[in-house]
Amino acid sequence: MIGMPGDEQVCIGSAAEVAGPPGGGVREPRPQQALPGELKPLEWSADRGPISDAEALGVLRRRRRVELAGPAKAARRAPVPEQLPDPQAPRKPTMFRLPPVLLARAHARAELEAVPLTTIVEELLAGYAAGAPQSPATVRERLRAAGLNWQRR
Repeated sequence: MIGMPGDEQVCIGSAAEVAGPPGGGVREPRPQQALPGELKPLEWSADRGPISDAEALGVLRRRRRVELAGPAKAARRAPVPEQLPDPQAPRKPTMFRLPPVLLARAHARAELEAVPLTTIVEELLAGYAAGAPQSPATVRERLRAAGLNWQRR
């Protein structure tokens, strides 16, 4: 379970329902059974709070379905998740494209502070994930003012 005290654990369906039909196809849930963000990207709205467990799981499930719909990579393909990962689960390797000079400076600072850069990135992502989303226009302006290039997947 992930979330704040008082949040409900989010869990839907059975493995048979979410794994999809035999042969590698991936079935989407019925609209009335889908979590927020599971069938389409979440939309920003004013005065909303932080991302809920249901929204996080919905987006996680949609992204996993897209991965599973692509060409088979290996026999050990995990099914679409039924719940958010345990906060104590092993860390998952992730790749980001970052400017080399930014990485060099970040590694140097982390070395001076005697902490792994991965821990600093985790700290920053935890704060970002726990915050309330801002409007897309506000984010674009903030990134533009910071001189950051806008990249979409």
